[in-house]
Amino acid sequence: MKILQLSVHFRPNIGGVETHLDDLVNALVKRKWLVTVLTYRPLTTKAGWKFYESSEGVSIIRIPWVPNLFYTLISYPFLEFLYLFPGLFITTPAVLLLKNPDVIHAHGLVAGFVGMFWGKLFGKKVIISTHSIYNFPKKGIYKSFASWIFKNANYCLGLSRQEVYEILSLGINKLKVKKFTYWIDLEKFKRVENAKAKLGWEGDFVVLFVGRLIAEKGLEELLESAKNWVDVKLVIIGFGPLENKIKGSTENIEYKGVVNQDNLPIYYSGADVLIVPSTSEEGFGRVILESLACGTPVIGANRGAISEAINDSVGKLIDVSPENIKRTVEYFYTHRDRLAQLAKKCRNFAERRYSEKNVETIINVYN
Repeated sequence: MKILQLSVHFRPNIGGVETHLDDLVNALVKRKWLVTVLTYRPLTTKAGWKFYESSEGVSIIRIPWVPNLFYTLISYPFLEFLYLFPGLFITTPAVLLLKNPDVIHAHGLVAGFVGMFWGKLFGKKVIISTHSIYNFPKKGIYKSFASWIFKNANYCLGLSRQEVYEILSLGINKLKVKKFTYWIDLEKFKRVENAKAKLGWEGDFVVLFVGRLIAEKGLEELLESAKNWVDVKLVIIGFGPLENKIKGSTENIEYKGVVNQDNLPIYYSGADVLIVPSTSEEGFGRVILESLACGTPVIGANRGAISEAINDSVGKLIDVSPENIKRTVEYFYTHRDRLAQLAKKCRNFAERRYSEKNVETIINVYN
């Protein structure tokens, strides 16, 4: 079968959704699907890109677009929609005529509208996935518009129980809504021996943050907390608007910038604990899965779907504040035996819950 993946973001843009889509495309190609990806050029990551790429089983079309406005407009859903909508909307019918896919799989609300609109006109099966929590208002135009989009899709996939509930709250038939779960390459993400020595972290107790450098990820609370850490190093990997603030922070913070996906396992392995201190309703936190697969426990915000990604056998959920972060970091620093007990369970936890078998949920709705 042939499938069109519609998404605002795709590689070489960097992020959890982008990595998931790469994994999804690879899993489909492995199963002999023919995949076309229609997306924009990188909008938040400075990276080289090509308008068209093709390899065995997959074609990628990237629409030239104005970059660097995404984070500016993220707090204004209507303006963000107007920014992201036109290119996908105009280009999609041409791609449908050229590629004639059997299924359109749209990711997010903007791509969901585009996929639903053109899918109806072209008689295509349409699947919409959500990768974040939208916090739709109880009434109003925004909620009505979102409800109309999801009601006209053949299936809706939510990344967490909370996302499924949010879709159902729009009045969508529960038979059309399913929960899916990310997976990771367990051969890529695994423990790297002697990682601390290789990274020059011998003797250090390291707390690792990996993600976009935006306020919603809890970075301001994390930086405020880290000012008062004693004998603990905070290592930050990522990019975004708060980069300069991080560079000007205290001496116990090591900023690595953007790190290639292939090199992340050594950082997860070298860290004592990963921290995901999101202050927004985090969709799932893909970095959590990667860290667990490398045997590193997680301190996660008790927000969004993070509580679905981990439990107290492999980490600790907290209400995010500088004080709570400091208290939890200090606990693990002084209770290394407890941290070691958690670490022993991480890999098995990831193997049981986050293997490639999770792709079957998505393929089942395609069929």
